[in-house]
Amino acid sequence: MDDKNYINNIRLFNKLDEKDKDKILKISSIKKLSTNTILFYEGDESKHLHIVLKGKIEVYKVNTSGKNLSLNLFKPYETIAELSNYKSIPFPATARALEESEVLLMDFKCFKEAFFSNSTIVENILESMSNKIINLEKLISSQMTMDATQRVAYHLIEEKIDLNTQKHTDIADKLNISPVTLSRILKKLKTKQAIVVSGNIYSVNKALLQELCS
Repeated sequence: MDDKNYINNIRLFNKLDEKDKDKILKISSIKKLSTNTILFYEGDESKHLHIVLKGKIEVYKVNTSGKNLSLNLFKPYETIAELSNYKSIPFPATARALEESEVLLMDFKCFKEAFFSNSTIVENILESMSNKIINLEKLISSQMTMDATQRVAYHLIEEKIDLNTQKHTDIADKLNISPVTLSRILKKLKTKQAIVVSGNIYSVNKALLQELCS
């Protein structure tokens, strides 16, 4: 895909004129990542604004047991951890590619100097940061108030886990449950037809999963 087309697909920039889009390209580069490659580590300096162009990027922290706690999953044209850029603080978590991915890296200082007078861009950044705060609140709520079945249902609804591409042992680790418990929950969800398996392919009924979360 042409670099300009990438810019056109990013909501943050798609209303800019061609001259401004060229400015964006001049202060940006594209980083290609293979599966499980680290994009940045917790504590790294937040010099660049990161925007997913291809693939999936997981942001996670490591808990006291050494297990990864998934905080968010980012898909194409979503920005990652822009609050760190905005506040000029180190990244609070680690980001890695879950599959072959490409990420736009933009010099945030140059971006801020050139474009923070544009009210539409500032509004879009604030909206994106607000959505991440809401997501974090949901994650905290899921860990504190939901039982294991509700947590599995919630993560399936939010597409934070993928039964078709992720090992079930890895999913169990993410949800802080045992593989046996996950297997039992998936069997229950199949019985309720909230999950349907055709061959080896899983599909989900989000409406039925939502009822389980209520």
